[in-house]
Parts: sequence; C-alpha cells; structure tokens
Amino acid sequence: MKKIIYLLLMLCIVTSCNNDDDGSTTTGNTDEYFKYSIDGLERIFDYEVEAHLETDLTTLIDKYEINASGQQPSGDLRRIAAVFTFDSSGLFLPNSTYNWGVAQDNNPAAKFYFAENTSTNFFILSADYSVHPIDAEVTSANPINIGDYITFTFNGTFQDENNVTHNIDGMCRVKREVDQDY
Repeated sequence: MKKIIYLLLMLCIVTSCNNDDDGSTTTGNTDEYFKYSIDGLERIFDYEVEAHLETDLTTLIDKYEINASGQQPSGDLRRIAAVFTFDSSGLFLPNSTYNWGVAQDNNPAAKFYFAENTSTNFFILSADYSVHPIDAEVTSANPINIGDYITFTFNGTFQDENNVTHNIDGMCRVKREVDQDY
C-alpha cells in the first residue's frame, strides 16, 4: 500500500477538480477539519478526520499522516490524504515552514504534501516544489501526546496541465490519534 501511495504521489500530473463538485457541503465540524481553496473555490473535509504519527525503522523518514473525508452535494464521499514528512532523527517542528513535496531517504528535509480523490476525479500535483511553490506553516505546538492538536495553514500556486497558474490556500485542525509504527 505504501508503494502505491508513493507512486501516486510521484506522478507528475495535474488534474483539476470537477465542476459538479463545488466542495461546499460540510458537516459543520469546527473541531477537526481540512479545508482548501483553489482560486477561491473552497473544499471542506470535516467528516472522519484523523492524524497519526507514522514511523518506519527501515527509513530515515517519520511522518504525520492526515486523512479526512468530505461529503459531495450528491452524497458521495471525497477524501484527502496529507502528510508532513521529516527526518526521523529530528523533531516535528511547530511554527516552522514545510515546503511542498515528499521527503526521501537520501534527502529527509521536512516537507508537506496532499492529494484528493472523489469517485470521479483525482487531484494530485507533482512533488516538485519548483513547479508548485506551496508552503505549509505549522501553527500549533508540537503534538507530543495523543489528543494534542495539529494545526497548520498552507498557500502557494500551481500550474495545471494547460500551464494555467492557480492560487491555492488552506488550513487544517486535527487531533493526533494513536501512532502507527512499521
């Protein structure tokens, strides 16, 4: 499963969100959510939101993985998967900027990345920061304990498959759940 997710993240494609999914449906959850806007069109994921620290003793990378669902106006669910990757010998640093991308064993620099899928669409950007200069700013304290909140904002630009530049910004607030070690 990790290999499949990694391969999807490394795809160098960009697709835009369908026009039939305005993303505005919300459960009203203000405690835990992941929200983002592309050119002002907000997408809300506030149903089944969770985050956990994930460690893998075979790599130099640790990560906070965030998963959230949102409900489309049709009633179908859409999902995001986001990840903060960082050097396992270091700390997840609050009040720090994480550049867009996915950390690698040969370069475990701190990074932030997310992708979304619906039943009819997949939104993913390449992990290349030079093409997609998006920065995430962690605004919470280090979520050391289970139950601590992780909060962050992100913003930047990206180019779609037609070389049209779009603005993207978002925010997240999620409670840390039980760690998943591999």
